[in-house]
Amino acid sequence: MKKLFILVTAAILSSASAMAQSDKNVFNHLGASVGIGTTGITIDLSTNITSYVGVRAGVDIMPAIKYATDIDINNDTELQRQYDTWRLWYMATNPTATPPEVKIPSQVDVEGKLNNTTGHVLFDLYPGKKTPFHLTVGAYFGPSDIINVYTTKDEQLADVAKYNRWQNDPDLLIGAELGDYFLKPDVNGHIDADVKVKGFRPYVGFGIGRGLPRKHAIGCSFDMGVQFWGKPEIYLQGDKQDESNFEGEDGGLVKVLSKITVYPTMTLRLTGKFF
Repeated sequence: MKKLFILVTAAILSSASAMAQSDKNVFNHLGASVGIGTTGITIDLSTNITSYVGVRAGVDIMPAIKYATDIDINNDTELQRQYDTWRLWYMATNPTATPPEVKIPSQVDVEGKLNNTTGHVLFDLYPGKKTPFHLTVGAYFGPSDIINVYTTKDEQLADVAKYNRWQNDPDLLIGAELGDYFLKPDVNGHIDADVKVKGFRPYVGFGIGRGLPRKHAIGCSFDMGVQFWGKPEIYLQGDKQDESNFEGEDGGLVKVLSKITVYPTMTLRLTGKFF
């Protein structure tokens, strides 16, 4: 995807250079804009490469949003039965040992934090010198860990953590599921997971309105498109997790985001021209 972006950018600049030879409106205006949309609050600078090509560069500030949700312990009733059976067997075969008593919760309370402030470089392609409609290609740049999910009540999984320390069979470990991922609590019963995507995100979209107003000092524009950020991956305590085939629900936004490979982008901008 990066190679494709480089090739497209090179083609745009080459085409713009060719048109610039017969176009007097080359890098002769500068504007700034502020906007709001699915990327948060957008602030950028814009200029015209030619009358047919413009470029915008700036930052998209996403507020640090926190939300509460829950994730499931898969088949908690069956796991509780299996554990109780295992504990009785273990005590019968190891009379001097005292395995932990475990109460398996059906759900675990977690909190999530959104971390998606990005930068962008976008090229607007206009079919005519005066038309406001444009196609846009470019890229967004941002953090790879867009969401951090962590337990708010570690005591809910404290017993589970004790049991996992006793259990040598990885197929009998108990944990929570996040999308298609199995999350095992640490020794304190804590889960700290990150949802990660690509930091480099090619963008394709379209819109109406110019990056620089033609006749007035102030103008409006609207853009919509998609960022290609790849398949989200789950990291637990910094280690990448493999997908597991679990059934069940884990709670709302987290599960949805773990499936989405593109990020829809819509922005309404107010643009001012300096000169």
